[in-house]
Amino acid sequence: MTMRGEPPIPKQVNRQAAQWFAERESGDMTAEDEARLRQWLASDPQHALAFERAAAVWQSMDAPMLAPAPRPVRRNPRRWAQPTRNHRRQWIGGAIAASLALFIVLENDISTHLRADAMTERGEIREIPLPDGSTAMLNTGSAISFAPDGRTVTLLKGEAAFRVAPDPANPFSVIAGNGTSTALGTRFLVRQIGDGARVTVTEHSVRVALKRQSAVLLEGEAIEYDADSLDGSRPASVADADAWTRGRMRIVNRPLGEVVAELGRYHRGYIGVIGDHLANRPVSGTFDVRDPVGSIDVIQRTLGIRSTRLTDRVILLHS
Repeated sequence: MTMRGEPPIPKQVNRQAAQWFAERESGDMTAEDEARLRQWLASDPQHALAFERAAAVWQSMDAPMLAPAPRPVRRNPRRWAQPTRNHRRQWIGGAIAASLALFIVLENDISTHLRADAMTERGEIREIPLPDGSTAMLNTGSAISFAPDGRTVTLLKGEAAFRVAPDPANPFSVIAGNGTSTALGTRFLVRQIGDGARVTVTEHSVRVALKRQSAVLLEGEAIEYDADSLDGSRPASVADADAWTRGRMRIVNRPLGEVVAELGRYHRGYIGVIGDHLANRPVSGTFDVRDPVGSIDVIQRTLGIRSTRLTDRVILLHS
């Protein structure tokens, strides 16, 4: 979190501060760990400032400071298999660190704020009218800028669904990364993926161009590209692709880790899965992205798994 008038802090320092804060809040720091933390804080004024900001971000999430959990009495060592100190530290500390790192990135996304004509917060879905009569529905954590006439839109981050007002003399185009999608019809979606994007056509057709490559997509087709190459088109379920515009997420046999990551886009906190075996379990269903915690509850009951929660802000799913 960057305060007005304060110097910017390098991302690496912010990450280190988040990790140190997570270590401390896990309740398992040793005297040696405390000494190393004090040394780190004293070695550079930015370290202490970054640590204070990490604490402020954690408090802004309405998350209580953690105390060590009481340990059950081990009456029979052969029957009780308690989590090791390192495992507990990994679960709790890792979740806090990831959550803090996420929020520090969100709070410091100043460049996008300055460039954007419209943005959505994490968990928000909003329709934006464009000057030409077209509309852009922004998914969670998304941002766009657009030309004064509204016919050229740049997707700065996230995902948007575009419904295009007809104007044959002035093509409607969306720029995402190095690629440009030009509407030949009325409705399509663009989602930023790394340094590229995925384009899905939900009505009529779209021409996607990247450097000297181009492809025309028809309704029910999608294509992905990175900074340099354009993949081939593939079939796409329109109902699944634009379900988020109705506040839903449709899933068919996708790994739990992917489903949780997708729901996490709508959650102001952190949701994680412990263990590769659990992360690879298939999940199917329709979930409410407006209530990611409720959706996680449904998944948990359906799969018969457990969770560890530091309030509803940080959720760890495990067997």
